Order: sequence, then C-alpha cells, then structure tokens
Amino acid sequence: MAGKVISGRDGGVPRGFSMRLWQKIVLLNVVVVIGLGISIDLKIRDIVTTSMRNDLTRQGLLIARHLTDLIADPVLLDHVYQTKISLEDVLEKEKEIEYIFVTGKDGSLFAHTFSDGYPPGLLEWNPLRDQDMTIQLLETEKGYIRDVGMKIFSGMQPELHIGLRENEVNAALVRIRNTVVLLTILVTVTGSALACLLSRLITKPLQQLVDFTHTLSRGEFGKELPVYSRDEVGELTATFNVLSCELAQYRDKMKESYKHMCRTETLSALGRLSAGLAHELRNPLASIKILFQTFKDNPNLTTEDMAVVLNEVESMEEILTRFLSLTKTDDLHITQVDLRAIIDQVFSLCKTQMQQQGVQVVVEGEQPLVIPADRVMVKQALLNLVVNALDAMPDGGRLTATIHRENGMAWVSISDTGCGIPSDVQDSIFSPFFTTKEDGTGLGLYIVDHIVRLHKGEVSFTTGGTGSTFTMSMAS
Repeated sequence: MAGKVISGRDGGVPRGFSMRLWQKIVLLNVVVVIGLGISIDLKIRDIVTTSMRNDLTRQGLLIARHLTDLIADPVLLDHVYQTKISLEDVLEKEKEIEYIFVTGKDGSLFAHTFSDGYPPGLLEWNPLRDQDMTIQLLETEKGYIRDVGMKIFSGMQPELHIGLRENEVNAALVRIRNTVVLLTILVTVTGSALACLLSRLITKPLQQLVDFTHTLSRGEFGKELPVYSRDEVGELTATFNVLSCELAQYRDKMKESYKHMCRTETLSALGRLSAGLAHELRNPLASIKILFQTFKDNPNLTTEDMAVVLNEVESMEEILTRFLSLTKTDDLHITQVDLRAIIDQVFSLCKTQMQQQGVQVVVEGEQPLVIPADRVMVKQALLNLVVNALDAMPDGGRLTATIHRENGMAWVSISDTGCGIPSDVQDSIFSPFFTTKEDGTGLGLYIVDHIVRLHKGEVSFTTGGTGSTFTMSMAS
C-alpha cells in the first residue's frame, strides 16, 4: 500500500494510495529476500550444473578409453558378437549410460545396444570426422544425452560413442530448486515476521511523534511523551517535549502580555475619553460660570442669558447622552432590517440640507437587502456617515449610497465628492472626541465604528482629492 501521504490529519499532504512505514520495511524485506533467493538459486544451479556435467564428461571419457581397449581387437577382426557382449557388459555396469554404438572400418554401424533398433540418423548425431574425440549434448525424447565420441584407432574410421544420461544432473537441479524455494519461503516468512516486529518497534514511537505534532498543531501545548530510548528517536521525542513546554510557556507569557496590553489600552482609552469628555464639558461650563459670576454682581438675568444657560446645559446633556451610548455593548434589539429602506429614511431626514447645498443623491445595489440587525443603531450609524458626507460638500456635489451582499456579509458604502480627509488626521478619525469641525463633538465616527463592531462587522474608508468613501460590512 504505497503512494501519496495524507494529511490529516491532512496537513496539505496529497491523498491517494498510502503505505505505512512498517509496511514499507516489511515489503522491502520480502523483495530483498526473494531477490537474494532467486540470485542464489541461479548461481547454485549454474555451479552445480557445470560441476556435475564436468564429472559426467570425465566419467564418460574414462569409460570410453577403457571400452576402446576392450573392443579394439574385435573391431579390427570384425568380431561383431564379441564387441556387442563387451558393450552390453559395460551398459549393465554403468547405470548412467543410455546407449553405446560402434562404427566399423568402413564407417558404417558395426555394433550397438539399442534393443528396438537404432534410431535413424544415428551416425550424424556426433560425427568425429578428423577429430580423435568430441563431446556433444543432444536433446532426445528421453531428455538430454551427453554423447562422448572417441576414435578406436587414431587415423582410422572405427568410432565409439557412449550416451550418458543427465538425469542425475536434472534431479540434482530439481532438488536444489525445491530446497532454495523452501528456504526462501522460510526466510521470507521469518524475516517478514521479524521485520514487522522490528519495524513496529521503530515506527510506533514515530507514529506517537506524528500524533504529538497534530496535538501541538491544535494548540494543546505543555503535554509530553515518554522517552523509551536514548537513540535518535528518543532524542527527537525529548526535543519535542522541550518544544511543547516552551510553547506552553510562550503562550502563557503571550496571554499575560495580552491581558497587560488590554489593561493598558483600557486605561489609555479611559484617559482619552475622560480628557475628551472634560474638554467638551469645559466650554459649556465656562459659559455658565461666566453668566453666574455676572449674576453675582448683577442679580438681574435677561431672557438671552437664560437661553444661553439652557443651550449650554442641553449641549452638556447631548454630550453625556452620546458618551453613555458608547457603554451599551449588549443592548441590541435584533430584527430583520431592510438596509435600502433605512437608507431612504436617512436621506428623507437630510432632504432639506441636501436641497440647500445642492447635493445630488444616487442609490445603487440590491433592493431590498434584509439582514438581522438593530434598526435604531444601524440608522444612527448611517445617519452619522451621511451627515459627515454632507458636511464635506458645503458647495454641492454627489452623494452615492451602494449596498450589496457578498460572502455572507452585507456591504454599505457612503461616498461623497468633497475635498477628502487630510493625511495627517486619517489615523485619528475613529478616536473619540476627535474632530476637525468647529461645532463637532468628535463622537460621530467613533459611534459608527462601535455600532458596526457590535454587529460583528468592520468599517473602513478610502479618501483622496475627489472625495471619500466609508464602507460598513455586517454579518447577513
């Protein structure tokens, strides 16, 4: 089972036909053993075959030389009967001999041991011609026969041919093959079992390390694996344990740093809010203080003086109301809200100002676009953005509202054709009490950002010399 690695536990590893490491080791062992078995079998067969055939050839030559001495005189005197007796006597004693035949002085067949008659073309099986001796391997119906031919008289035609069977050689080869196959199977099974056992001993801690890496990838730091050995796997396990502990310590430090950072940011934000609130309240209070100091010297307050006091008190009340609205984080009244309808309502509220300034209004996008949201808060956020856009176009321009849905989010953009936002204040526009307007509170965009975040969204902006675009994204 080999192929592509999975991951995980996918991790990005390609899928496909996969094989465990211990299975690869076992398979490699089987392939190596079988390959060695085949190689050994072929080598042994070659060595044994060559050795036995050489022995058979030497034995045939000895028999041939001995027999030529026995039949030399009978062949020379044309005694066929005596020659045949000598041939049959040798055939009976030597079990490896398949046949013996002798040619006469004229080159024709003189005597033989074939009981059913000699086969046709016998004299062409292994002709000596001008040689005193020759050996030829013949393939017959009875198997391979090694024919040993020898001149009875040097320079004369009479020849002696002895056919030696290779049955013993073939039987030995079969025995060798069976033995090698049996040993190969035995070694393969035993080796596979041992390889499986050893590979599992090796791969088991490796698999534990793989599982441990997945544990670390899930953020479960601080755990440790037992170290069973002092080899490379043991060292790797110990290293992973150290890494796990260091990651746990680092995570704890990060948590503490994050808590500290949050506390610092909270205190910093509280300081900015307090400073901004104090700054915004100081002006109305200063006006009221001056009036009351005047009243101390002149008890008669005019109607205009009382109007100033009431106006400044109302300003402080508005500032405090907006400030308190920032602390409401979970008081949402979620209903199904049509963003297009809310935009139309906001434009209706600002219709008079738009006409006075000569601002052209364009609405683009889906109609309707319904999302779960707090109607009042979303309307307040859009109203703040539209008011800011109108303030940026005192001499007229084009105000565009775009709404659409994408990737499970509702997107609302308010664009103007004003002068844009100066680069030196762009990082501060969402800060509380930051404003570039003479009569602004500096809470408009801060409230927009706060409301959008309550709806699990974000607010962003782009700006340039041809205007600005503020975009709210909220879960739909």
